Amino acid sequence: MSKNIEAARELLNRLKKERDGYPRKVIGRITKLYTGNNDNKRPKPDTFKESSFMYIRSYNNDTGVRPFSGISFWNSPDINISPINNLGVYTTTLEGGISYNIACRLHNRGDLMIPYPKVEFFLASPTLGFNTTVAQYLGVTQLPALLLPASNMEANFVYNVPPAESGHKCLFARAWSFSPLDKPFDLFALDPRTDRHIAQKNLNFVPQATPYMFNVVHQPNALETIVFRPLSKDAALNLQHPAFRDWKIMNITRPEILNRIKVEIVGKPATKVTLENANGTLQMRSSGKGLNLDRQAAIFKETEAIIHSVNAGRSSFSDHKKALGIYKDMNRNVAITSMQIVIPKFGLKPGYAAAFDIVNINQLNGQIKGGITIVAMG
Repeated sequence: MSKNIEAARELLNRLKKERDGYPRKVIGRITKLYTGNNDNKRPKPDTFKESSFMYIRSYNNDTGVRPFSGISFWNSPDINISPINNLGVYTTTLEGGISYNIACRLHNRGDLMIPYPKVEFFLASPTLGFNTTVAQYLGVTQLPALLLPASNMEANFVYNVPPAESGHKCLFARAWSFSPLDKPFDLFALDPRTDRHIAQKNLNFVPQATPYMFNVVHQPNALETIVFRPLSKDAALNLQHPAFRDWKIMNITRPEILNRIKVEIVGKPATKVTLENANGTLQMRSSGKGLNLDRQAAIFKETEAIIHSVNAGRSSFSDHKKALGIYKDMNRNVAITSMQIVIPKFGLKPGYAAAFDIVNINQLNGQIKGGITIVAMG
């Protein structure tokens, strides 16, 4: 090695050492400038972190912390769909031949600004759980500005609905940036519970006493439950959907009606699927070619631990490439089972509505995997 290269290396190492030590040495001096002689009078400054923190909210008080549990995440307040000729009327029921604007609000809680972050959209029939391998990819747009620290802005995408795509729809949004690097950690899974870059809108208005179809996306070998849960009047109104202005929302006074909902499998599933109803909780077991249940449970547990570690700042996703690679491979191959129910007749009069959730729980980790909110109309 030449003397010049050796000297350059020594210089770089010295500069790096000085740079690494700078925050530790300087923070005390800056703190004194802020506080003066009395440490209690002024707040101390936060340490600058050379990263962004972009996210899409999954619920109203969402600050981007992942993973979370026990929260209904399938009605993101940051995603709205409306006809381009009437932007104030939000919907998730699309009509063929009509153009719709899809709006997605992005947030940045980091210290670095994000130049023109990207948002891509995926569409499907109402679905519990989701995956890019079984999604209809709509396209990608970008924020037409810089997403500054401690700010939020809205990106928009126009979708012209083909005639074959009419009906109730489930929409996913996924945000990312390469500079600064702020992106999802899995190419295939669309799971808002574990990834702050992903959010979902899965809200359907359906007349009472009518058939309703939905899909369950699951591992070839799976053990899951499907539960029907009443949504209170206040919880429904908290969704802040403009259509509620035209309906008088009621509580479901007889929740036992939901326990009697019958679920039927539609078509021929790709795997062997059995359903067993016990006191309103539907257990779904799938048997096919794939990882066994014990192996899946171990992968879920390890992935959750990785996300906690990254969120706490103890590591980065790049430190766990091998483990996350196994998780990605598991999500690469999934199965779809189509199901149908009949929306109960709640005795609603015209102009009245009541809401309930269809909730999908993965029994391997006890976490909610997906959900659909149904607003039954009189």
